[in-house]
Amino acid sequence: MAEKNMIIALIISFIFTGLGIAYAGDVKKGLIFFAIGVVLNILGIWVHMAFSIISIIFWIYALYVTYQEVNAVNGV
Repeated sequence: MAEKNMIIALIISFIFTGLGIAYAGDVKKGLIFFAIGVVLNILGIWVHMAFSIISIIFWIYALYVTYQEVNAVNGV
């Protein structure tokens, strides 16, 4: 598999939670993270602000997972 650019992966994941993971090569996990991020954001807007806080924590975790996935693909 070709090396993936860490900066591109993190920018994608920064804007769209989880899609940087898909860019790194794990499409299924990336789409699952993206779906969870969308659901948490919707719940944060329509149900309760606590979901917004959970969404931010999940977003940070997704950035960390993106970092790990790119390092795994690049063999670092």
